[in-house]
Amino acid sequence: MKKIYLLLLFIMLSACASSNWVHQSSNNSNLSFDKGECRSFANSKSPTYLCKNPLYCEPDEWAEVITSISQNNSTFDYCMYKKGYKPN
Repeated sequence: MKKIYLLLLFIMLSACASSNWVHQSSNNSNLSFDKGECRSFANSKSPTYLCKNPLYCEPDEWAEVITSISQNNSTFDYCMYKKGYKPN
């Protein structure tokens, strides 16, 4: 149970800690729109896996949860790079 709480804490903290993105042209006027669009794109292409039981994950589900979170984050980052942004 302790591992579940640690994982949930890690997920919540990583979701709150977002990178500051800067456009290559130094024009960040569309940053909020582009981040929202990339987040929607990432959620549609690489949805995060939720455990069957909302209170805990079975041992065989952990790998799928971790993989889905990293794929979602990678899809978001790729979208932002394609739009001309880089993390700051």
